[in-house]
Amino acid sequence: MKRILLIILVASLATTTQAQHKVKEKEVIGTWKLIIDVEDALKDAEEEASEESLLGKVILSSVSGLVSGILEEIEIYMDFRPDGELKIAVEAFGEREIEYSEWSIKNGRLYIKDTDHFDMDVDDYWLMDDGMLVAYEDDGEPNANVYMVSIDQ
Repeated sequence: MKRILLIILVASLATTTQAQHKVKEKEVIGTWKLIIDVEDALKDAEEEASEESLLGKVILSSVSGLVSGILEEIEIYMDFRPDGELKIAVEAFGEREIEYSEWSIKNGRLYIKDTDHFDMDVDDYWLMDDGMLVAYEDDGEPNANVYMVSIDQ
């Protein structure tokens, strides 16, 4: 029994250490869809607001449905091309806009340069996590509500 528990423990530790890893250029080349999971983000914000004030909770509750509805109408695709070129396609309310930007990998972290309409904090970066690109803040905390999934695979 102890041997089985030890094997399970080692297997689970090996899985967790491999969950997130450095980004490699060959992994990122292609088209990715940006996912913003606003439902979970709003739930977290509501919980924080309910602890602080009733007014904050009421405002968040009334706005959450509107925000969710709008985000359902927006799709963002990022086409990572060789040599650091990035094509960003935004489809919203029957319209399509294309912008170009740049991307780079430094120390295994993917950085995307801001454009006129696409803005990330300077120190924010992306790491590969279970086949997805997950956004990380400069303090090393993952933003589990913002990630990209490959649509080429």
